Parts: sequence; structure tokens; C-alpha cells
Amino acid sequence: MIRIYVALLRTEWRPLAFGILCAFLSSPGQTFFISLFIGGVATDLGLGATELGSLYMVGTIGAASLLPLTGHWIDRLDLRLYTLLVMVGLAAACGVMAMASGPASVVAGLLLLRLTGQGLTTHVAVTSIARYFRHQRGRALSLVAMGFPLSQGVLPTAAVMLGATGDWRRSYAIIGIGVLLVAAPALLWLIRSQPAFTRPMDIGGGILSRVLDGLRIVTGSRFFWFALPLLLYMPFASTALVFHIQAIAATKGWSHEIVALGFAAYAISHASTLLLLGGLIDRFGATTMLPTMIAPMLFGLAALGLLDGPPVLLLFFGLMGISSALAQTTVTAVWAEIYGVGRLGTIRSFATMLMVVGTALGPVALGALLDAGVSVAAICGTLVAVGVVAMALTAIGVRRRPR
Repeated sequence: MIRIYVALLRTEWRPLAFGILCAFLSSPGQTFFISLFIGGVATDLGLGATELGSLYMVGTIGAASLLPLTGHWIDRLDLRLYTLLVMVGLAAACGVMAMASGPASVVAGLLLLRLTGQGLTTHVAVTSIARYFRHQRGRALSLVAMGFPLSQGVLPTAAVMLGATGDWRRSYAIIGIGVLLVAAPALLWLIRSQPAFTRPMDIGGGILSRVLDGLRIVTGSRFFWFALPLLLYMPFASTALVFHIQAIAATKGWSHEIVALGFAAYAISHASTLLLLGGLIDRFGATTMLPTMIAPMLFGLAALGLLDGPPVLLLFFGLMGISSALAQTTVTAVWAEIYGVGRLGTIRSFATMLMVVGTALGPVALGALLDAGVSVAAICGTLVAVGVVAMALTAIGVRRRPR
């Protein structure tokens, strides 16, 4: 198996390195990275957990609403230009966050970080790879997705060791400068002589028609409605738990160091699963694998709710890492399998908008439950029950989809 990945890297190392770096660079807008600075932001600006969760929800929903309007351009523009625009936007987002002085500016910073980081930088990584690699799409997406656990494994530990979490303004300012002066040139260099990889798929239609096309194509499928609860479940549950993991750890008496180790466990399991996953997608198809993608996380949630020992947090993060790896590669491959790659950017950006809504609602919902004194066991039990129902509905949708 390793030889297959090595051979793929040897022949297509530039597009794959581009995708991996884009995945890594999505981290400033990812929940795990933002959560590292939540304590500092709350202390400096005098914000509570529920208020921060609400601001995060507003910023994330705003970013989600803009994603179809900005994401479809990847089908129309040369990838080099589109990538440069996204990187400039990400650098600007870091600058806005570094200068935040109150709730309004925090919302603006979070909106831009979620749009350009978690949204568009990820969009560039997976959409460009999924449409270029048609015969080994699963393996290529698995390799590119390694950039996510790499950032999740390295950055939290580095931030704690360097004390960066206490100086969040300087951290975001440095990141923004690095994106503009280092990351953007590196990405453009990697794809400078790759016309087959960078050329747009089509240039037809206006902005509104493109967005409406994504809506019509995705929602016109019965499969989509059966799968929607599962597609929303993973971003809702995982984002909420990661965003409030410090509060959950406090209820169980776990230290910050254990939480940092948990992120490392997440990264290791995530990366290991990605190496195994690509071949399975290419062999069995992403649509077949979709219904079971959250099963490992459900076992982790059950353990988190029932047990209190520090190793439970490592187990939970490890199992969530497996489900996250399954979701990151399977969902994008599903869109390509069902709807084709001609308008993959348009379709994926619309579907992702709906999924991002889950990431917005999760933290505020869980924050309200924690503030109300609801136990971690009750929260985890409810999430497990909802997840089982979502898996069952998706399995029905897979069986009934048109062949």
C-alpha cells in the first residue's frame, strides 16, 4: 500500500504538495486553532462562554452564506489566481482578528477566518485534487487530507509550549504576514507549470445562475435529503466538542496538557486512517462507505460520557480522528461520484455551506447546555442517539439512489 502512495507522489508531487499545504493553511480558520485563543480573547475583551459561542455562530453562519458566492469561482478562474485571492483574504482575516477590540470586530474577524481559512482554503485543496485525479481520487484526497492532522498535531502543542495562546493578537499578526510573504508564493510556485491542474473547468453562466445551479443540482437529488442529517452531524458535534473541550475537561478534572495530548492523539489516528482510507474509496466507492463514517466517533462519545479517567480523552480524540478522516475524504468523493466534476466547485461550495451551519450551531448549543448545568454524560448520550438515526437514514438513501 505504501508503494502505491509513493508512486503517486513521485509522479504528481507538485499538485499533491499544493493540496497538502492548502489543507495545512486552513488551520487559522479551523475550530481547533481558534479554540486555542478563546481563553485569551475572553479575558482581554471580557466575554463569557455563551457570548463567545454566539459570536462564533454569527461569524460562521455569515461565512457559510458567502461560501457559494465565493466558492463557485474556482470553476471559472485559473487556479493560480483563485489561490492568490484566497491567500490575500486569509492574511487580511488574520489582520482583522489581531486588531479586534470588541464583539463586532470579533465577529468580523471570525467571519473572515472561517470563510477564507476553514472554507475557501479547504475548498481549494480538495476541489482541485478531486477534479484532477479521476482514477486515484481516493488516494490523492487521502494524501492531501494529511495536511489537516499535521496542523492539528503540531500547532496546539507548539502554541502551548511557546506561550502563544496568551498573546493571541501577536500570533494572528505573525500568521497573516507569513501567509502573505511565505505561503502564497510557495503555493504559486508549486503549480506554476501545471496547466492541466490549474485551468478552470468551465466559464459559462453568471454568478446568480451558478449559485442557483448548485442549489438545484444538489437539492434535486433524493439521496441528498436522506444524507443531510449525517452531513450536518459531524460538523455540529465535532466542532461543538472541540470548541468547548477546555470546559468539558474542567468538569472532569483534566489538565491543559492532557487536552494538548488529545489533539496529538487525534492527529495520529486521523493520519493513520487517511493512509488506509484512500484505497478503500477507490475500491468500494465513497457512496458505499458514507453511512458508517461517524461510527468510530459514536463509540468515543459513549466512552466520554460514561468514564472520567484522563485516558478517556485520548480515546475520544483518537476515535473522532478516525471519523474526521472518513468525513474529509469520503464526502468530497461522494459529490464527484454522484454529480461529476464539471461543476464540482459550485456543488461542493453549496453543500459545504449547509454543513458549515452545523459548525456554527454546535458551539452555541453546547455552550448553553454547559452553562445550564447539563451533564457531559447526558450530552454525549443524546449525541450518540442522534448519530445512530443519521446513519440509518443515510444507509436508506444510499440504497435508494439512482444507479
